Amino acid sequence: MQFKHPEILYALLLLIIPIIVHLFQLQRFVKVPFTNVAFLKNIERQTRKSAKLKKWLVLISRLLALSCLILAFSQPYFSESAVQQNGNVTIYLDNSYSMQAKGEQGELLKSAAKNIIENNNLQNSTFTLITNDESFKDLTAKSLKNELIDLHYSPNKLDLTTVLLKAKSNYSDKTNTSNKIILISDFQNINIANKIDFTIVNTPVSLLQLIPKEAQNIYLDSVSLDRKSATETTLNVLVKSTQMITSNIPISLFQEENLVGKTTAKFANSNRTALQFTLPNSTHFNGKISLADDGMEFDNDFYFSISTPEKINVLSIGNPAEFLSKIYTEDEFNFTASPLSQLNYNRLQNQHLIILNELADIPAELLRSLSEFMENGGSLAVIPSQNANIDSYNKLLSAFQAGKISSKIEIEHKITSINYGHPLIEAIFEKKVTNFQYPKAALHYQNNHKNSSAILKFDNNSPFISVTKTENSNFYWISAPLNKGISNFTQSPLVVPIFYNFAKNSLKTAQLYYTIAAENEIEIAASIGKDEVLKISNDANAFIPLQKVSQNKVGLTLSDVILQSGFYKVSSNKEVLGTISLNYNREESESNYADLKTLAGNAKNVTVSASINDLFDEIENQQKINWLFKWFLAFSVLFLFIEMLLLKYFKI
Repeated sequence: MQFKHPEILYALLLLIIPIIVHLFQLQRFVKVPFTNVAFLKNIERQTRKSAKLKKWLVLISRLLALSCLILAFSQPYFSESAVQQNGNVTIYLDNSYSMQAKGEQGELLKSAAKNIIENNNLQNSTFTLITNDESFKDLTAKSLKNELIDLHYSPNKLDLTTVLLKAKSNYSDKTNTSNKIILISDFQNINIANKIDFTIVNTPVSLLQLIPKEAQNIYLDSVSLDRKSATETTLNVLVKSTQMITSNIPISLFQEENLVGKTTAKFANSNRTALQFTLPNSTHFNGKISLADDGMEFDNDFYFSISTPEKINVLSIGNPAEFLSKIYTEDEFNFTASPLSQLNYNRLQNQHLIILNELADIPAELLRSLSEFMENGGSLAVIPSQNANIDSYNKLLSAFQAGKISSKIEIEHKITSINYGHPLIEAIFEKKVTNFQYPKAALHYQNNHKNSSAILKFDNNSPFISVTKTENSNFYWISAPLNKGISNFTQSPLVVPIFYNFAKNSLKTAQLYYTIAAENEIEIAASIGKDEVLKISNDANAFIPLQKVSQNKVGLTLSDVILQSGFYKVSSNKEVLGTISLNYNREESESNYADLKTLAGNAKNVTVSASINDLFDEIENQQKINWLFKWFLAFSVLFLFIEMLLLKYFKI
């Protein structure tokens, strides 16, 4: 039992006054003489005993009445906390898209918000609501209700350690305030990267796990493209299930909002299956793949964008080469050839691929321009001259970390080794060729490559064509001149696919889709002025992201933006430059839930709750105050009434 005003209990010392008065009254008596003394003596003894008993009973009842009255004014109560204590409750409510799963009362997030509103009867408490994308502080019960009603799903996720640190920042160190942390989530393992240290908060923590009634979830995992022919492309779609199933799921393909294809995903007692759609190559295609599943809705649609193929800019600097103009045709390429003496340096940064064709010497000015070109993502192919200035070539190779020419070998060698696993080669051959008519070269430059991979090799195991990958681009080195007087490689069937792929790989095509994250990096191929900015928009909203302008491209950073999956237009001055597709992260689609007892471990400040109702009842009982002053007032009146009865009806 506790007291609101314990200082009033000092008044109990005053009870000694009626005790002293009663003790003095017990010693006082009056003698009355009678004639028959023997008869009255016995009556006198009986009367004196009765008087003492009555006075003691009156004293006790009076003391009890006064004691109860004093105790009533000190306001006694029963409670697990101090009477003046206020509550500081921090609630983390997971609003990630996995909370779309259906529980017994509907979607997990909506049912949790509803139950919090219905069971929150806490008095003298302030609330902090933490979600995956926002925090709401100093809320009353009413404002908490309003925030819960307006709560929406978020593509962002928070790991539990971050949640605890956020909750810790709301800790109140006021002497009359109790702190409580409530974590409500489905507690998927992807949000628990490491073991959680609950001791970082010196506060009671309650965990409440919401589990869907159905564990099965079928979802669209990813899409990819394979070029089938010059006119068609194959769209590969991967469909997954959280359980092994045997069923057929209808899949639809939309272009924007128009249905253009339908097929079936067939699960043969497995948890994944792949299917394909055929698309034309020549058009821009904003596509959406859809399926119907009652598990979670956020992963039932998948968006992708295929940009209209643009022509690739290829510039040849140096000697004229007829084979290059035959490979880089007008339907796919913008091919230009220029001798070094007539080179327009301003055009270099607009190219995708530059070929140095048998230059005897590489000027320093050209080397500086090529370095800038490579830093901006362009690719460079170098065909050395028969009379090359080795020092100038070594400066070029050194600038791109592509080794160093150690010697000039003027002995004929055949090109006999093909790296069939290299990305430039693997799509050319269906199988390895053994009866190939090998090309040859009368001379080549020996290069001590360090960071390069060979595409073709001579019979002495020296690389004929190799590639060095830099941070943003590719550096291709052909170790021998390709003029007909030195090599017959240009008559080989290998020359076309290799040089064709040089150019194709130099074009950075737009990604099919982006996954929504806390921060997204998107690169747009565009040339804009210094005062121009790019805007991203859809039918619902528009915003200007952080952007970094480079030569022929703009890097966009999307951070602190709540995005929804779908198509977004990228525009500059109302001119649409392209479309990007954003999709929700599929990590939570797997539905791998943590065990709360294992998660809590031996943490003494952590409890696992069964329901929101039990959770708030527990907090309410801890804060509930059972006042006793009414009972003590009633007992005080009762003892006064007993005293009156003793004085009136107890006859001596």
